[in-house]
Amino acid sequence: MARNDKCEEFSKVHIRCSIDGEPARILVELKRRGLVRSHVDAISQGLMALWEKVVRRELEEAQLKASKRLAEE
Repeated sequence: MARNDKCEEFSKVHIRCSIDGEPARILVELKRRGLVRSHVDAISQGLMALWEKVVRRELEEAQLKASKRLAEE
């Protein structure tokens, strides 16, 4: 099964949780500033930002490995 096919199986996830402390304060502030419309919007944007950061880091690591291989040749 291709990776995209597997992701399609999980296109909707139910999350029920409480957030406290600093993350809760940040959420309230983001809503106050109008940067997120809802808790779900905040979680979605946060996950997208985290995913972008992870993918960028993986790309940088791959570029570094490729650069080292080229330097060794």
